[in-house]
Amino acid sequence: MQKIDLEKERRLLDREITFFHFERAKRKIAKCIKASASANNIFFLSYFTAQKFIIRRDFEKAIKYLNLCIKLRSNDGCSYNDKAICLAELGKYEQALAVFDKGLRLSKDCASLYHNKGWLLNTLGRFKESLIYFKKALELETSRVEAIFSLGDSYLKMGDIQKAKKYFTSALSEIKGKSAYVYKEIKKRLNSLSS
Repeated sequence: MQKIDLEKERRLLDREITFFHFERAKRKIAKCIKASASANNIFFLSYFTAQKFIIRRDFEKAIKYLNLCIKLRSNDGCSYNDKAICLAELGKYEQALAVFDKGLRLSKDCASLYHNKGWLLNTLGRFKESLIYFKKALELETSRVEAIFSLGDSYLKMGDIQKAKKYFTSALSEIKGKSAYVYKEIKKRLNSLSS
């Protein structure tokens, strides 16, 4: 088997899941589980196995594997991020926020942690707080389309239509050609603001 860069594959997998390319994500996960097992890399084997369970929406099992990842690499921002998302999906919001915070203390340059903490704050109706985290994610990755979209969503929920339009328009130009589903969702938002 040809050796693959599992760290790079992990970043690519994040994009596949973010843009709702679940079939591609499943294939990538299977390939990475096989490569991790072949290389006897317990960290990546655990990480990609957790992703398999996340795709299946079995968040409890995913957390078990992510806990092992954190034990093996205590400063791995991606593992904290994914564990926090799993906790949020299980309705354990305060625990999720605590895991995001711990991850941010240990991995200050992980844009996913900032964006997804913002996502949870936005989901909980804490819109102004969420803006801080979305903007920090954009400082780290200037074209992170989900953070741009999420800024638009938070501003919309706060009643600031002009800023919402600005960020949705920016997100639309960034997503073009990357995800038809997300592109259509952004278009719907913009169309509803124009009517």
